[in-house]
Amino acid sequence: MEQEISLRELIEVLLKNKKLIAIITGVSLIFSLILSFTTPPVYEARTTLLVNPIGAQQKSKEITSSMDVLDTISQYPEISVQTYKEQFLSAEVLKGTIDELGLKSEDGQAISIRSLRNKVTVEVIDNTNLIKVTVRDGNPQLAAEIANTLNEKFIDYITAMTKRKSMQAVQAITEQLEEEKKALDEEAKKKRDYLMNAQDIEALNQEIEALRNQLTAYKSLLIDTEKQIESDLLSLKTMEQNGIGSNVDIAAIEAKIQLKNEVKNELGQIAGTQTSTNNNANGNDNGNGDNNLINNSSSNDSVIEQAIEIKLSNSSNLSNAILTAQKTQIETRLVQNVSEKEVLEKKIEEIQQRLSDLRATLATEEYKYNEVMRNYELAEASFEAYQIKKNEAEQNAAADIGRASIIVSSPAVVPEVPSSPNKKLNLGIGIVLGLMIGVLVAFFREYWKNSAVEATKKSS
Repeated sequence: MEQEISLRELIEVLLKNKKLIAIITGVSLIFSLILSFTTPPVYEARTTLLVNPIGAQQKSKEITSSMDVLDTISQYPEISVQTYKEQFLSAEVLKGTIDELGLKSEDGQAISIRSLRNKVTVEVIDNTNLIKVTVRDGNPQLAAEIANTLNEKFIDYITAMTKRKSMQAVQAITEQLEEEKKALDEEAKKKRDYLMNAQDIEALNQEIEALRNQLTAYKSLLIDTEKQIESDLLSLKTMEQNGIGSNVDIAAIEAKIQLKNEVKNELGQIAGTQTSTNNNANGNDNGNGDNNLINNSSSNDSVIEQAIEIKLSNSSNLSNAILTAQKTQIETRLVQNVSEKEVLEKKIEEIQQRLSDLRATLATEEYKYNEVMRNYELAEASFEAYQIKKNEAEQNAAADIGRASIIVSSPAVVPEVPSSPNKKLNLGIGIVLGLMIGVLVAFFREYWKNSAVEATKKSS
């Protein structure tokens, strides 16, 4: 019941103040009409650009080498769709449009960049590579011209920017390429000087191989000689035991020709190739004294490891003469073999020393050669890499990447209907706003009267 009374009271308040509400609504409507017909019309020209991000596929990476620096220099600047949007209203683009169209303000002066920027709205259409540009101006023809001119100047600006970046890359790479060329020439000179003055590694290897073969042959001969010496000593001892004296000091010779265990062990490993290495040694040895040693040892091959068995008989002078001749022959051969053994040992020692020196020389030369060649190859590879990047940068500079990456998908046309003021919208807003204000005033007026009456009653 109270709710019905309250609603009735509200309706009575509105009916009671309907003239006031109508007057306020009428004033608001008249004000909106005046505003709609006195505000100069504004036209909107719209254009759409389809942009292709530049360098978006390039992943930023940590720079750890000169090649990483080179790759970074030679790349296009990365331009995303958002970057295109921000660059569209750059001062260079706006200034070029003002100069191109000769835009003037009311006082006849060229409009400022800020004034033109306030007329333009740029936004990216969600989830697309489209950029929508809106230009507002009181002149519909001029609004369309401004929008289309902004497109042209923006494309020129992006093209010039990418070209400047490419030319900077070309200049930087060219300067570094000159340094790489100097480094390559220096390494080439070092390589040439080394090859002219260094020992031939192949010749060193051949000489080492020849000395190894010669050493093998000499050691083989030394074994044969020592075996013959042992055989002759055994024969002379047997004769002494049977009463035939010797003219040589057997004990002294035995002390002198003690065999070395390391020589025996080494020669035991090459026993299977003894015959072939002897032939190689004979072919490689150019000294007359060395040939004599080999020939003398070859004449004794028939008696190596021969078992000497002497049947002694004192029954006749002929047997004594034969034994004496045989003893003399053995003594002579023993003395010759002892001397030959000393010569062979000396030759072996000399060859081993020579081999050691050659191996050290070869190791040094191989290290120097590898170092020179490695430095040259690195310098050559670096020079070629800079040369390739320079060609790529020159091609990038020659290409109009800005024009290729931006397409005007929808050029601006002259708008026929102004975008503002919207008279119908303004009238609707005026009516609604007037009604709201009128109702509020009516309720406030009624509240004020009731409050005054209650205050009077209480005071009385």
